[in-house]
Amino acid sequence: MRHPVEGKNIVIIGSGIGGLSAGILLSLLNFKVTVVEKNPLPGGLMRSYRRAGIDCPVGVHYVGALGEKEPLGVMFHALGIPVDALFVPMGQKGIIDRYIFDDLTFDLPANIDALEDSLRKTFPQDKKSLKIIMANLRKISRQMVDPSFLFTQGNPFQNMDDYLPMGELLDSLGVTAGLRAVLAVPCNLIGVPLSDCPVIFHHMVLASYLFSSWRLKEGGSKMTDIFIRRFEELGGKLILNDGVKKISSANGKVNGVILESEKTLFADGVVTAIHPKILLQLLGTDVLRDPHRRRIQGLTETEGVIAVQVSVDAATHPAINNNIYRLNRDSNGVIQDGVFYQVQGTNSSGVNLLSMMTKSLYSDWSPWENTSTGKRGQEYEEMKMNIAQSLLKKAEEIFGDLSDARILDVYTPLTIRDYVNAPEGACYGIMRSSRQLLKAVSLNNLPIPGLCLAGQNAIAPGVMGCLFGSFNAARQIIGQERFAHAIKWDTQKR
Repeated sequence: MRHPVEGKNIVIIGSGIGGLSAGILLSLLNFKVTVVEKNPLPGGLMRSYRRAGIDCPVGVHYVGALGEKEPLGVMFHALGIPVDALFVPMGQKGIIDRYIFDDLTFDLPANIDALEDSLRKTFPQDKKSLKIIMANLRKISRQMVDPSFLFTQGNPFQNMDDYLPMGELLDSLGVTAGLRAVLAVPCNLIGVPLSDCPVIFHHMVLASYLFSSWRLKEGGSKMTDIFIRRFEELGGKLILNDGVKKISSANGKVNGVILESEKTLFADGVVTAIHPKILLQLLGTDVLRDPHRRRIQGLTETEGVIAVQVSVDAATHPAINNNIYRLNRDSNGVIQDGVFYQVQGTNSSGVNLLSMMTKSLYSDWSPWENTSTGKRGQEYEEMKMNIAQSLLKKAEEIFGDLSDARILDVYTPLTIRDYVNAPEGACYGIMRSSRQLLKAVSLNNLPIPGLCLAGQNAIAPGVMGCLFGSFNAARQIIGQERFAHAIKWDTQKR
């Protein structure tokens, strides 16, 4: 969208963190905003779900840069969302993550200086390479805390040199296999292989956790409730259990949406916090030119995951303040596979929650591709449980005996696909890779007056990417100059 919206009525499709953030921002800017959600409950991947009375996370496992002057913290403040009410800091014992390889264990420390010191001690033969890598990481870190990075640019990622693949940079520096493996982990966190992950995204992910790392105090349901409460106290309206069937347009610009219930919502602008391929399904075939439509249809997805939620005895398996990654790499330092672990307290006495997550290809579940959640049959359930039992057995190498553990739930790429309309069940949406950079960038400015994307599919993946995308959507709706003035004024009141 190349011109600000004329008028005050905005419809937002999708009530995940991207849609709700855009709704809050636009309400603060005096728009009349309606958020439409196809599911009976709002929140998207932000919302947790309950099994046996325990909150199980979906999309918010931990976040970075929530400090007062850090990027995500500044954005939360602009939204009026209280960080302390939702999150607790990690890293009190000096580490955020523990990476366990067959031949190496590396602890990711809680700040950038400590990381540089630890990397130099662990990989002394990479001293020269580390000097270059850390200088670049510090440069990106400084840019991230510059207010202009958030508020005065239409796209915060404008230096094309930073889109060089991280793997290519490491190749040019001739780093050792061990260092390559350690530095590959941030790429895995956004679903992009090291060989194709832009330096900017690698450094942003890593820097955000080094600024500060946080976990939810309670669960994603409370986080969703606080976002909803903020949106509604600003006058926003939420429609649940009624998806959008079509985005309507007239005279070359969007003018509203038609819901599955056949109700029409007229709007001066529409913000879609949904996957761009799903957006195509809502547009008439004549609204978007064929080259642009083919470009979106050809976007590669990030890989899916399978997640297992397990209750464990709290006395035997106390909560752990850091995350654990058990990773397998080849002789060149390329990570082949791995498992993410968290052990957190719960609201159930004597019970903690062990969450396990690992890669799962959409094609692995092809026999059930044309089924829906709750109706996939016994063979599907058996496959899920076999994988869960295997992961639980492997977890004993780290946590000891888990024979008393109880599997609460298992979700697959098909679950995510059905829940948030993500093609191929991709948690991180389209792959933000160097290879499809131009296709991805084109999403930031859809050539349709009154229509824009929000959330992680607009600019970047993850919670921070969702908010970047939502801020960018608000910027497009009201125009760059007005947006910069309004947000600067708000943040200067702190």
